[in-house]
Amino acid sequence: MEMKAIYDAALRDKEAVARFLQDLIRIKSLSTEEKAVVERIAEEMRKVGFDEVKIDGLGNVIGRVGNGPRRIAMDAHIDTVDVGNPELWEIDPFAAILKDDIIYGRGACDMKGAMASLVYGAKLIKELGL
Repeated sequence: MEMKAIYDAALRDKEAVARFLQDLIRIKSLSTEEKAVVERIAEEMRKVGFDEVKIDGLGNVIGRVGNGPRRIAMDAHIDTVDVGNPELWEIDPFAAILKDDIIYGRGACDMKGAMASLVYGAKLIKELGL
């Protein structure tokens, strides 16, 4: 498959990925308090067609796409540190503001953005038969 076809397929999900990331940012997820964000991730995995989605006894969300002989592990943490003094933030850290194709908020680049990308990357792998 040509890279352009993969790129074009990924672009089709751009807005969905952004909305999903905004949802994740809006959910506070301090360490040991990640249940709500785990449930939101599991919901999105089911929505985009993961073959299996489960939440284990430790509160980790685990998704599977496909049954082939090769396996790719995609891993990210979803807890965030506290915002500290909210007065020091130029924006509400949980507002998930989208401006000029950048989403601002707590966890956007560490690691909720990666989690949103991983979920939609797995969707793309399944859809394109990669």
